Amino acid sequence: MRQIFYLVRQNLKRKPFRAWMMIGGIVLACATLFVAAILSRGIQSTLQTARERLGADIVVVPADAREEALSALISGSPTSFFMPSSLEEKVRTAPGVQQTCSQVYLRSLDAACCVAQVALVGYDPVRDFTINPWVLQKTSEPLQANQLVVGAKVISALVGTPAKAIGQRLMFMGKPFSVATILEPTGLGTDYTVFLHMDMAYQMTQGSPLYPVPVKKDQISTILIKVADGMAPETVAANIEKNIPELKALTSNQLTRSFSRQLQDLVDVLFVAGGLFSLLALVLVGNLFALSVRQRMRELGLFRAMGARRSVIFQLIILEALCIAGAGGLLGVLIGFSVIWFGKDIITEMIGNMYMWPGNPYFLKAVLLTMAAALVTGILGGLYPACRISSLEPYEAIRKGE
Repeated sequence: MRQIFYLVRQNLKRKPFRAWMMIGGIVLACATLFVAAILSRGIQSTLQTARERLGADIVVVPADAREEALSALISGSPTSFFMPSSLEEKVRTAPGVQQTCSQVYLRSLDAACCVAQVALVGYDPVRDFTINPWVLQKTSEPLQANQLVVGAKVISALVGTPAKAIGQRLMFMGKPFSVATILEPTGLGTDYTVFLHMDMAYQMTQGSPLYPVPVKKDQISTILIKVADGMAPETVAANIEKNIPELKALTSNQLTRSFSRQLQDLVDVLFVAGGLFSLLALVLVGNLFALSVRQRMRELGLFRAMGARRSVIFQLIILEALCIAGAGGLLGVLIGFSVIWFGKDIITEMIGNMYMWPGNPYFLKAVLLTMAAALVTGILGGLYPACRISSLEPYEAIRKGE
């Protein structure tokens, strides 16, 4: 086997341009497939986490504020829209509704600490079932009027690490607050949102230039619903819209569906491109190996005449293909990982705030799958030339090579 490796190395050194052409084709295919695999897994993780951490099966908003609500819920865009709080009682008594709570959305002035406007949401710490389950540091103390619950992305932009966040003082709309606790990453607009006591939210609009007409305590922005066991959220939502036409009921699946389609289209393009590149790499490797074998036919025929078995010739060609495929796969993974590592912020900005990257175990799995794809491409590319030359008799191979 050592002699076969020596022969493989010598042949690759003799024709470096041809070897690098084959490696380059595999690199392009593997890098594309690796990035596509990571993004695809990220989509699955994002949607699963988003549905779990939305906290509500249905979000009810004013019918004319559907797009604003989607923007706020998915990306955390600062916005405000209102409806009478009396509608919550109507929703609470709808068939299939187990529990409700409400929130009020405010547009904030730029905080002194932050680079952009931050979405402010008032909530009831006692009744709300969508926020409290996802706080990183539980506290038995009730949320005070001058305290905030802050989304994960707001904190990372502000102080870098959650450990430094608790007690941090922030200014919003000219009023001082301190951070009581922070939320786990959700993949939704919650990550870019600051939550405060609902009473303080109403109070902050008094005399604010953003709210010439202050938000009244009988106004809310969203009604969050937990449906009863055994009830389909889609059925409950349809019933609410039918009986209360001024409302729009959005299920958790509807909230994530548009985001899923956008990302899936991107991943599908990458997978198609990776598949085409793999096919081109297979054709390239096959043709170049066939050319290499034709050029070396006399040499391999003499090798056979000196006593080398057919299996040795076959192993020689296949091992050469594996070395090229392995090198191409490894370089492809490194390039794909570099694209993700150095372009992580750009990619996240392009595909949206909601996207969550997969964990390290899946990166290892993607590396193994990509390397396996590269090796299969190399084997398939070298298989026909290896079978063809190993099947020839020594004299025939020498004669054809002359």
